[in-house]
Amino acid sequence: MNRSALQDNCIVAAKSYALRMDFDERQLRAFLAIADTGSLGRAARVVNLTQPSLSRLVQTMEARLGHRLFERGGKGMALSEAGTLMLPRARHLMGEMQAARDELAALGGLRRGTVRVGAVAAVMRTLVADTAARVLAETPLLSFDLIEAVDGELLEALLTRRVDLVVTSRPLLHRDVTAIGLGAYSDAFAVFGAARHPLGENAALPAALAYGWVMPGFAFTPRAQFEDIIAQHSLAPPRIAVECSSVEAMIAVSARSDLLCWLPEPLLAPHIANGTMRNLAIPELAIDRRFILHRRRSGVLPEAARQFVQHFPLQGEMRA
Repeated sequence: MNRSALQDNCIVAAKSYALRMDFDERQLRAFLAIADTGSLGRAARVVNLTQPSLSRLVQTMEARLGHRLFERGGKGMALSEAGTLMLPRARHLMGEMQAARDELAALGGLRRGTVRVGAVAAVMRTLVADTAARVLAETPLLSFDLIEAVDGELLEALLTRRVDLVVTSRPLLHRDVTAIGLGAYSDAFAVFGAARHPLGENAALPAALAYGWVMPGFAFTPRAQFEDIIAQHSLAPPRIAVECSSVEAMIAVSARSDLLCWLPEPLLAPHIANGTMRNLAIPELAIDRRFILHRRRSGVLPEAARQFVQHFPLQGEMRA
């Protein structure tokens, strides 16, 4: 297909700030809903339309573009090559529409808008939650759209405009992303096991590695950090008996077995308090973490997101 033709037809014009092809917001929402869910039925529920109405909206877009946006199959709907090209542009347009609404609302003194933030699990449940509470106390008409994910997924969410801000445990090294600052908050990773675990506190690292572990998959930043630490000590990695993406599931499995887990201390605090888990205090695997607030390098940060940044505790005075 002609990539340049699609780009020419879908770009936002610099002078008119309008699509050269007349896509309205309902069509863009329909397209994004199908792209995100992979199903006409699920997408119809997301946008609160009937399936025939949703299908007509997408067909109108396809007719104007002259390309099919989706491949229809028995297992659902997948983006075509044209649809894949259209996806980031549709997200960009929807983001700009919402940003314009937020800015106009702020200009009119309505203080409405949506704060879209992504963060890793530990900081989402602590620093982000605390900041959201402060923002809502001052501007109660704002709403929040929060995404909890790992660093790589947060980068994608930021680039595709699903969120306007992300808080990660490592710097996001991407040309389209910039750091606002280092959060004035830290936590610590440690080894945890069931309260009745036979391994004593301050045990040697090789002794801990002799047990099975429950860990997140390789796509998750903590798993890579864990493997790096073990390699730095010239030790063989332990047997990963259970791989799981859910923090609560990892804790539940560890609490009911002799499997060990390596997680941020704040997430284990309630489980230690109720006597089901304990910190095994293995020095080599006790590390501190800091968190970084990022935004997209280009574009105007929506006023709602600015409210979050103003309340987010940063080291120093760097602000968006």
